Amino acid sequence: MKAIIIGFGFIGKRLIEVLNQKISLLKRIDRSFKVIGVSDSRGYIFNPDGLDLKVLSKISGTHEYSRYFHEGSSLDLIEEGDADIMVEATPTNIKDGEPGLTYIRRALSIGMDVVTANKGPLVVAFRELKRLAESRGCHLRFEGAVAGAMPIFSLINECLQGDKIIKISGILNGTTNFILSKMHFEGSTFEMALKEAQERGITEKDPSYDVDGIDAACKVVILANALMDRDVRFEDVERVGIRGISPEAINLAKRANYTIKLIGVIDRNLEVAPKLVPLNHPLCVHGTLNALHIETDLAKELTIIGYGAGKETVSAIMNDIISVMKGRLAGQSSLTQS
Repeated sequence: MKAIIIGFGFIGKRLIEVLNQKISLLKRIDRSFKVIGVSDSRGYIFNPDGLDLKVLSKISGTHEYSRYFHEGSSLDLIEEGDADIMVEATPTNIKDGEPGLTYIRRALSIGMDVVTANKGPLVVAFRELKRLAESRGCHLRFEGAVAGAMPIFSLINECLQGDKIIKISGILNGTTNFILSKMHFEGSTFEMALKEAQERGITEKDPSYDVDGIDAACKVVILANALMDRDVRFEDVERVGIRGISPEAINLAKRANYTIKLIGVIDRNLEVAPKLVPLNHPLCVHGTLNALHIETDLAKELTIIGYGAGKETVSAIMNDIISVMKGRLAGQSSLTQS
């Protein structure tokens, strides 16, 4: 299998490091596996015989790999590479999904499997991309787009195939959980906790995406469409952020054996809002952890907890790559995570 990676930022670089570490595992599944191209904003590296992952893991930009560097675009690499699978790792843009949406569309349209952790294209055009993947007999996998390393799509699609999902609720943003945890345990104000989160590099560049519930609402849309066969958009989510949460409100909750968490809910309605959570409830996790509570007709209630962003997201991307490899080797013609 020949792979290309579109995007060489935090996730793209971490993925290269892990591919280098796990190459023996990948080769056991498919002896022909190789990364033939990587792109960033300056251009792309391409070698049809495969790039040296050890070299790739030590550079900070594609231009540093001068032997195979081309001053072209990511679309050029998609067209030229003749790859089997594309990992799309460009920055998230929830307004129009670009540039990732264009890259995913093009890759699928020419029969290339796609793995992405990019929320933007999935929020903007999930139904379109799903239909396109199915029509081309391609895999479209996006485990890392929601809740990072937590295998929510794999769990439901592969382990709960006979279950009807009744409701999904949970903590879908680690930054707001960090802020509310600081307020709960240390008595910090919202402003103090947000400043610390920014200093630690936990927040988005624009922290309003976190604290106003925008990031969580995007994930609610993806979960609803991918797991509950809905056709909803970002605007369909009722959204309230955490700016109005005061230390006094946190203290009142504590006295009643509750805490306050920003919770996303998918049932008849879609919502992201601060809610009281009992201190002994499975969703009562702290720090930057995420947690999802799933209610089904057969399994009843399940809770999954883990890291929802950062370098751990590469775990989900790796699982998707391996699933695509095994699926192709098994002769499956199509596999989407919905």
